Amino acid sequence: INSKLIKSKFFEINNKEKIFFVVSGSLEFKLHNQEFEFKDFDALNFFYEKKNYEIFCKEDAEAYIVSAEDLKKIEKRPIFFNFKKDIIPNDIWGGQCISRVYFGESLNLVMFDLKSGFKFHDNGHENEQITWVTEGSMDFYVGDLEKKLVSNLGVDIGRFKTHGGVSNGAIGFDAFYPKREEKKYK
Repeated sequence: INSKLIKSKFFEINNKEKIFFVVSGSLEFKLHNQEFEFKDFDALNFFYEKKNYEIFCKEDAEAYIVSAEDLKKIEKRPIFFNFKKDIIPNDIWGGQCISRVYFGESLNLVMFDLKSGFKFHDNGHENEQITWVTEGSMDFYVGDLEKKLVSNLGVDIGRFKTHGGVSNGAIGFDAFYPKREEKKYK
């Protein structure tokens, strides 16, 4: 995969903040004369494509790119990190949810690990949220819509929409735009 393909299919995120990350497998990412090897939970927050980038699959991998189309152009050095090695786990809700928050320039990306039986409800917030599960499952609702989230299945939660659910033991991600400013999201 290369930047020309991404630019042609997703032109609205060209030259905007993006977080690229790998959940499993192995990839090589070449950007601005730099090479990054991605393995489980490695991530790269990059902002501006002055030069093309290329992504090579070294073994079967599951990877994502998170961005938003109305972000402003930012010129900033790329930031490489690993969700499990570099981000301190945050024990919220009495050990029922372990979260690892990446606080980007304009986006938050949160890796969560929900214990089985954990119930949660949110009355909504000003941020658009996308939630998806990479391992396990949870029974989820947004407004009146109910859905079982399983591996690689997610849901878009609009601004100020009530949402919540019950975890059956789930690991996954929440992406927020604009980024959440509350302490537990920094």
